[in-house]
Amino acid sequence: MPIVLFRLDERLIHGQVVVGWVSYLRAHRLVILNDRVASTPWEKELYLACVPPELKASIFSLEEGFKKISNAEFEKENIMVLLDNPLDLLRLVKKGVKISEVNVGGMHFKDGRKQILPYIYLTAEEIAIFKELFQLGTSCFCQDVPTAEKKDLKRLLEKLSFGYTMP
Repeated sequence: MPIVLFRLDERLIHGQVVVGWVSYLRAHRLVILNDRVASTPWEKELYLACVPPELKASIFSLEEGFKKISNAEFEKENIMVLLDNPLDLLRLVKKGVKISEVNVGGMHFKDGRKQILPYIYLTAEEIAIFKELFQLGTSCFCQDVPTAEKKDLKRLLEKLSFGYTMP
């Protein structure tokens, strides 16, 4: 059983993921790929404490996660992979991880970000990263919960004229 979803969400593990997405995807394990969380014991413990006992969870650095994906270590379970920023996703793709589709679920307001959707705000740098992902063959859809409508990020950026025109 493969990785069933890659999701970008700054909150990583939270209610929408555990209650909504895990059930919808029939995921057996959540995997956080994040260098900071993987190297900070208290933060790692905090995220793992948010996971109900019937669900497994793992936290790895980006490099550890890359190795596990490359070695097909996630093929025995339905895995939902969580990242908190598009640059880490781009790093995985550039290392050779084939990611055809990504769910963008929560990138919230911060100074310098422009609103794309009520739950998606992006900087010019983040938009440039997504543009590179699109060019590398990774599509991104925005959907905060499984019951919401899927919205194509590439088309949203074009429609909103945030410096991206579709090829």
